[in-house]
Amino acid sequence: MFTRQERYIIAFLIIGAACGLGYSYYRRSHPPVDISFRKEAHPDIALQNELDRLLLEEGSVNVNLADFEELMKLKGVGPALAHEIIEYRRQNGPFQSVKDLLNVPGIGQKKLEAIEDRIVLE
Repeated sequence: MFTRQERYIIAFLIIGAACGLGYSYYRRSHPPVDISFRKEAHPDIALQNELDRLLLEEGSVNVNLADFEELMKLKGVGPALAHEIIEYRRQNGPFQSVKDLLNVPGIGQKKLEAIEDRIVLE
């Protein structure tokens, strides 16, 4: 009736169709979960503060651990300034406060104000 190869092909098509139907049924009965963060008021103040902190840190850079490329992700920080930050950190140790960045040559008050909301010191 069918050759061995034809039986394998038919079995493969039947199994593929069954998998497709199973997946289709699964997707209809299990809608995707929305895992995006939304900033909403929450009665638990501590939890809300933690959510605010996580949202702020999403695009943050830890200047005590960041490498050259990571530092250049900060607005207004180019190759020369990234090098100065790394050199200052190498000579003086980790930054204790955000204000310590004012000691880095090339960072003034305006530059610090532009980047301080994305800086983490952990």
